[in-house]
Amino acid sequence: MSTAATERVRVVVYLRAPEDGAEPLERAYREISWVRRPDAVPGLLRSELLRDVDRPGEFALHGEWESLDAYRAWQFGPDHKDNPSALRPFQDRSRGRHYAVYGIASEDL
Repeated sequence: MSTAATERVRVVVYLRAPEDGAEPLERAYREISWVRRPDAVPGLLRSELLRDVDRPGEFALHGEWESLDAYRAWQFGPDHKDNPSALRPFQDRSRGRHYAVYGIASEDL
């Protein structure tokens, strides 16, 4: 079953901190405009920076979007394409694709 364009999606971007510590990555996250002003990106409901509890140098940026359409509009729009993210240097491309878009397959309360 595929995710309809109007259903909520979660986007996960895989990140890796530099060898000398996580502070530069955490600072870059705080500098992103939509972290400081969540209402600046239409359709973005929330975002959070997650740290792997078993591998402290590995992080994930988790974003919840009101719909796949809203995410794609931002992803391919000028606000994203013309303004590289401060997190780009930390993207973990060792696993192949550095991000994934997930639809909700099943949800419990």
